[in-house]
Amino acid sequence: MFGKKKKKKAKGIGTIISAGTKVEGVIEVAESIRIDGELEGQLIVNGDIYVGKEGRLTANVQGDNIMIAGVIEGNVKAEGKLEIVETGKLIGDISISNLIIHDGATFQGNSTSKAEIDQKISESKKTLDKKGKEEVTDNKSKQSSNNGFKRLEEDKDKKND
Repeated sequence: MFGKKKKKKAKGIGTIISAGTKVEGVIEVAESIRIDGELEGQLIVNGDIYVGKEGRLTANVQGDNIMIAGVIEGNVKAEGKLEIVETGKLIGDISISNLIIHDGATFQGNSTSKAEIDQKISESKKTLDKKGKEEVTDNKSKQSSNNGFKRLEEDKDKKND
């Protein structure tokens, strides 16, 4: 009569780089991460990224949702939301779906929205499709003209026989 309720697993932080810790290199994480220490290199996360007030990154960063309370110097790509709170500082180019910058926060760089990127990709595909169709038409006309020359040569050969 009384069944066990399935507990939903909260999407929590699976990795923490604590204050006083310095990491260098390419870091790939399959879960959310919080950084209160230092990171140099590249950070690729299949989850959310939280940079605490004491967090300092000199790295290119990629993740789902990214919240910055510390400092990032490098390019950032957020699949979801990028939020820079009042103590946060970001110096670098960003590629985002949603951007929130709080009063007092610092952002210095260029911004590209996911919609812009999708539009450029769509336009590129249309251009490539158009070029591909032109090449196919071009090749067909070359083949038919080549077939005409072959027929003329065959006719000449028959007359000479």
